[in-house]
Amino acid sequence: MQSYDVIIVGAGISGMSAAYTLYKRGLEVLVLEASAEVGGAMRSHVTADGYTFDCGPNTLATRDVRLWSDFGDLGLRRQMIVAGRSGKRRYFLQHGKPLEIPSSPVGLVRTPLLPFAAKLQMLREPFVPRSGSPDESVASFFSRRLGPEAMQRLVDPFVSGVYSGDPEAMSVKAAFPSLWEAERRAGSVIKGMLSGQPKAPKDTPKEPKMRSVTFSFQGGIATWPTAIARTLGPQRVWSQARASDIFQEGGLWRVVVERADGPAATVEARAVILATPAFNAAELVTELDKPAATALREIPYSSMAVVNLGYRRNQVAHPLDGFGVLAPSCEKRNFLGILWASSLFPPFAPADRVSTITLMGGALNPIRPEQSREELIASAIRDNEQVLGASGEPEVVHYTRWPTAIPQYNFGHDERIATLERLEQTRPGIYFLGSYRGGVGVPKCWKNAVELADRIADTLVPHPVQVTVE
Repeated sequence: MQSYDVIIVGAGISGMSAAYTLYKRGLEVLVLEASAEVGGAMRSHVTADGYTFDCGPNTLATRDVRLWSDFGDLGLRRQMIVAGRSGKRRYFLQHGKPLEIPSSPVGLVRTPLLPFAAKLQMLREPFVPRSGSPDESVASFFSRRLGPEAMQRLVDPFVSGVYSGDPEAMSVKAAFPSLWEAERRAGSVIKGMLSGQPKAPKDTPKEPKMRSVTFSFQGGIATWPTAIARTLGPQRVWSQARASDIFQEGGLWRVVVERADGPAATVEARAVILATPAFNAAELVTELDKPAATALREIPYSSMAVVNLGYRRNQVAHPLDGFGVLAPSCEKRNFLGILWASSLFPPFAPADRVSTITLMGGALNPIRPEQSREELIASAIRDNEQVLGASGEPEVVHYTRWPTAIPQYNFGHDERIATLERLEQTRPGIYFLGSYRGGVGVPKCWKNAVELADRIADTLVPHPVQVTVE
């Protein structure tokens, strides 16, 4: 039986980042991935005629020096593409037309996104009493603090863009913990955020930070997890290797693995990280801890479709001078957002061409099983025509369907996570990791993975290794 320090089940960016951190700390790791590719939802496709399409997450933003250092160790810095200045402009849909989101107090006063009375209501936020409720929906929280129109026109599209969620069902305590805590601490979101976090002890070391940068890579966002897999090597990353059972024996964790290229095998380790979607993790711990399995199954996921379109520049009337446009649910559109990929990253389209990413589905308008590929592509093309003034057929189309796209941080989410924490405490050596815990964004997933890996490495007495890039 092959033995390791840590086995990681799932090769999404959470699992791969944890594995890479543990590897750098000198631990023997094994990553098990059921599919043929690493990266999870981080998928990229490069067409024969020069388009680069991201089919899941599509940008990265960080000011973390450690992540920047990882990119250097992986040989990725020379492949980075930094977003242009126009990427700071973002748009919301208003009566079918993209309107720029204000980026300053003066812009907020002038914006036609909200009527004057709604702007006045937002200014009253510091004087709105805090809620005595133990939790609150995102819709209720922001309507109470900023007013219903600000919730509808400013917060709703943001929630759709990040979580593809339903603001009425989402827990603000779980989805926006810093804002919830700001109100608890200061009685106001604005006052709480301005006052900053509670002061740490004087001897607490400060984490180095850098200016936030939005970027991707040549070949798309999947270049990152692919580079980690290449560094770890096939002996540490098994693809088409499905974990079918997990149990503890003699102080070690054992995982039964079904491999496409051979018979089932059992591997063992001192610790195991389940870095799969919640519903997959539930299947693995059903016999181990039924309450944890139930909690994992109760985490819902939104369904989405992503349609990448490539046009000649003269086919699209809109200047595409920004990040993209998000649609509030009150607009009753078939899309959550249309992102302007080639404006952010010009190398992602050939000369005199542009590309867009149309995001469809979400909790409020889920992709139905009976909706065909052709129907969804036609809807995306129609939305690009109506919103951006695109004309004629796109010259390139790429379609990706995600039946379980983004975990929903709905009411009861914190209690479900607490159930997992109890299992981690009572059965040391098993850990849960993924976008359903601690934030859905890629930078959050990376940060949570690195912090978990560091904690595990500290307990397993690691021996750091020097990573070199050939």
